[in-house]
Amino acid sequence: MTPEEHQRLGKLYHEALDRPALERAAFLDQACGGDRDLRRRVDALLRAHEQAGEFLGAPDPHLIERPSTHNTSYAPIAGPGERFGPYEVISLIGSGGMGEVYLAQDTRLNRHIALKLLPSGVTENADRIRRFKQEARAASATNHPNIMTVFDFGEAVLQNRNIHFIAVEYIDGQTLRQRMIDSPGAIRDALEIVAQTASALAAAHEAGVIHRDVKPENIMIRRDGYVKVLDFGLAKLTERFVPEAMEARKRPRTNPGQVLGTFAYMSPEQAQGQKVDERSDLFSLGCVLYEMIAGQVPFDGNTPADVIAAIVSRELSPLSQLSPGIPAELDRIVTRMLTKDRSERYQSARELAIDLRNLALELELDARFRSESPTAPLPHKDS
Repeated sequence: MTPEEHQRLGKLYHEALDRPALERAAFLDQACGGDRDLRRRVDALLRAHEQAGEFLGAPDPHLIERPSTHNTSYAPIAGPGERFGPYEVISLIGSGGMGEVYLAQDTRLNRHIALKLLPSGVTENADRIRRFKQEARAASATNHPNIMTVFDFGEAVLQNRNIHFIAVEYIDGQTLRQRMIDSPGAIRDALEIVAQTASALAAAHEAGVIHRDVKPENIMIRRDGYVKVLDFGLAKLTERFVPEAMEARKRPRTNPGQVLGTFAYMSPEQAQGQKVDERSDLFSLGCVLYEMIAGQVPFDGNTPADVIAAIVSRELSPLSQLSPGIPAELDRIVTRMLTKDRSERYQSARELAIDLRNLALELELDARFRSESPTAPLPHKDS
């Protein structure tokens, strides 16, 4: 996108966001003037905002900035130069419903890190503090190149307030949401990104961790193409990774029937508040892959209740019906990921990653064969 196009996209996004939800479609019909690509990009940003998760679910604020005429008096928790232990704040990267993320400098090792802070308004909420700490434990329970590295966890006093923080690796790249907005529908790219994500989930699952919030906002692509899975704030640690059984019994639990996660990417069992396992993450990842190819989530609705009803009871529209030319094997993989009966889904993320990589290799070999095949010689004319 050119700077002018990016600015127009940001302007329309914020103007639509400032209007009541029921008025947005009519506004965008007029404002986009028949520009279907622009409308698709604005709709994707609005959908990302509506599906915002716990931390940085909304579109990247440093990628889609609000025009100066819409500035608010928002005051971040920390400012440049303030310290949290050895970490010195450089600038605010973004904020969401459950905290803020800053670019910071690790003064001991002289490297950039990302610093996650809980807002002061929730530091007295024991359950949120527990979940914040659980994110650090869950992500650090694995050592995998596709999982964001957690360096440190702590608490600091800032302006007479106790602030909880997690220091994690700084990822120089973009969220999958932004990638989908900029470059939608590329099958081979989608297979590579989702295969790396599946590998990360396989490592997490083998370490006893279920993510429970797999969505485009929680997947980042570095500039070198490496995928990083973020935000294990909703992850469920199994009992064997809690140091003491007594501590596990004392810790607050999710109430039976409580729904966690982001609606459009929930598995049927998660949407109904049932017990989830590794296969729930694979359903969510199937929603991501489907959206990357089709440009829309597999199950949608006007309200969260409508979305949940669709996830639980609506039949899946196969990718091949929405995108002609989809390889039959890709259609099979996505359909299996999105099967409502978890016993019929992929039973492990590692099995899924193998199928995705095999398909990617098959497509690559086929493309290479087509490019190298000589054209048929012209028939000779009789003299």
